[in-house]
Amino acid sequence: MKRWLASNIVAVALLAGCADGQAPVMGQAALGAVKLESSDGRTLAIRDLQGKPTLLFFGFTHCPEVCPLSLVKAVQIKRLLGPAADDLQVAFVTVDPQRDTPAHLRDYLSAFDTTFLGLAGDEAGTRAIAESLGVSYRRVGEGDMATFEHTASWFLLGADGQLQDVYGYAMSEQAIVEKLRMGLP
Repeated sequence: MKRWLASNIVAVALLAGCADGQAPVMGQAALGAVKLESSDGRTLAIRDLQGKPTLLFFGFTHCPEVCPLSLVKAVQIKRLLGPAADDLQVAFVTVDPQRDTPAHLRDYLSAFDTTFLGLAGDEAGTRAIAESLGVSYRRVGEGDMATFEHTASWFLLGADGQLQDVYGYAMSEQAIVEKLRMGLP
């Protein structure tokens, strides 16, 4: 009786956390279920980026150092890839959707490369996608002065939309290119 009562209390508590009556999306399912607004005007899920391998990064446009340096690294990776760069997408998922609208992401990312895609979702969806890939982030401070501590790795999704590799922040552009060359057409 106690076990039945405890399991029912847990089930009710989990469902009570879902404001719309739907179970929360968790794990790899989030990559296909959570819709994001893109900087090019589409609504899509991470899995919709299929067709080309995708380098995916989580960050925010008000980041003072890590994010812009990571985007510069992506520019260099594409340069080093030469013509094969046409077979690679770069996507930036914001962890700060309150400030990083799709239009703002488009303007910000175009300073690095006009082909880079920005993606913004609501807090719950962004968190579900991030956690499904092992990304952690947290807001530090409030208002316009807020910043985020976040995982600073690149995630390689294959042309099939499946996670294939993770490249740490300290990994050089050349080392990433060498790994990419093995998987690009």
